[in-house]
Parts: sequence; structure tokens; C-alpha cells
Amino acid sequence: MLKPSVFKLIAAFIYDLFPIVGIFLLTSLMVALVRNGNIVKPHTLWFDLLLLAELAFYYIYSWKVGGQTLGMRAWKLKIKPNNLTQRTLSWNQASIRLVVGVISTALLGLGIYWKFFNKDKKSWMDMVSQSRVEFC
Repeated sequence: MLKPSVFKLIAAFIYDLFPIVGIFLLTSLMVALVRNGNIVKPHTLWFDLLLLAELAFYYIYSWKVGGQTLGMRAWKLKIKPNNLTQRTLSWNQASIRLVVGVISTALLGLGIYWKFFNKDKKSWMDMVSQSRVEFC
């Protein structure tokens, strides 16, 4: 079976930045309206946690319900569990995948580039969450 290239995974990630930025902008607008136009100071804990929760919800919900984010749909990619009796990722698998993905991103994508060195062409996210990315 042909596995998606690192390029396609990175392209899907970049594509996903657009809806995420849109969600963040909408949240910022709503917060500004609720606060009567008063801005939130940079690195305010409650606001940073709100944005982090939205990011987590976007990825975890997308992977759990449909197996793909908007960026993955554009590149015709889908996440499937390794367990053939499962139809979609569990909430736990999706959450683990997100945490490892954030760590991988913080390390400049090392978890994705791991596919070059892994004999099964699996990323860190695939290995830890017991899932795989395929073409749909």
C-alpha cells in the first residue's frame, strides 16, 4: 500500500493553519466584544488556554468523527486505527496523537521526518497512537 509522503503531510498541516487562524480570529473578536473593546494582554493565561482548547478540539474532534481535518481532506488523506475492528480513532488515540504532534512540531517536525528512518514509514504520531495515515 502506498503511504503519503512527508510533503503531503506537511502540506495538509499548512492547509490546516488557515481554519485554525480563522477560529482564533473569531474567538479574539468575540472576546473583544464581550470585554467592550478592551484588549487582552499578550500571554494572558486564560486566553492562551482558550486558544489551546480550540486547537485541541479542532484536531481531536476532526480525527475522531471523520478521520481527517480540512487539510487532510484537501490532500485526500485519512487517519485510520491499526485495530481493524475499530472504524475511527478513539478519543484517547486522537488525544495522544495531538500531544505527540505538538511535541513533534515543537521539534521542527522531527516526528514527521521520522518516516524517513522507520522501516514501516510511520511517524511518531502513528506509532504512539496506534494509527496510520492513508490515502482515501
